[in-house]
Amino acid sequence: MLIYTIIGPVISYFIGSIPFGFIVAKLVKGIDIRQIGSGNPGATNVSRALGRPYGILVFVLDMLKGFLPVFVFDRLFSGYGHSLAIILCAIGVICGHTFPIFLGFKGGKAAATGCGVFLWLAPLQLFIAVPVWLLTVYITRYVSLGSMLSSIAMVISVILLRNDPFGQGLYLTLFSIFISVLLIIRHKANIKRLLNGTENKIGRKVSSQDSD
Repeated sequence: MLIYTIIGPVISYFIGSIPFGFIVAKLVKGIDIRQIGSGNPGATNVSRALGRPYGILVFVLDMLKGFLPVFVFDRLFSGYGHSLAIILCAIGVICGHTFPIFLGFKGGKAAATGCGVFLWLAPLQLFIAVPVWLLTVYITRYVSLGSMLSSIAMVISVILLRNDPFGQGLYLTLFSIFISVLLIIRHKANIKRLLNGTENKIGRKVSSQDSD
């Protein structure tokens, strides 16, 4: 079991570290996305800098890199300390995206990659959280607020809808709390701008104060 709880998360971390936003921006326009707008290599900043199609592309790629490690290792680790090993892989890929070794440990905010992880680990709960994001963004035009509220909705959904969330499902419950807290912490600058009324709304062109 020890081998699986080390190898899987390490590989997952390096997969999570693949900076798709940085790569797409370089290939399409030859720019360093870290020098544009918020400096964040996530899908929102890419969308503002390069256009919505490229933002969607980066979102899908970031989501896939969250989905694939937990899916593959879930198949491989079945029967080898399965639950803990898979959650550690999920943590690994999230930490890779948020603190990527290839970009000096300065990465995205985990929303898209987190969606990919939950698409395999808790799809029903994800399909509750996603409408929360859509409705929040539609009403407020704030992507950051939608991301934070949907992460909270994810925690609540996991607790209410999973069997035995504080018993056999404890690892998933703790992971959902972990990613929600991490995502909110990563949005601390956005929270300050929301409180000040200066947060950027979706649809505006990229500026030095844009958030991701």
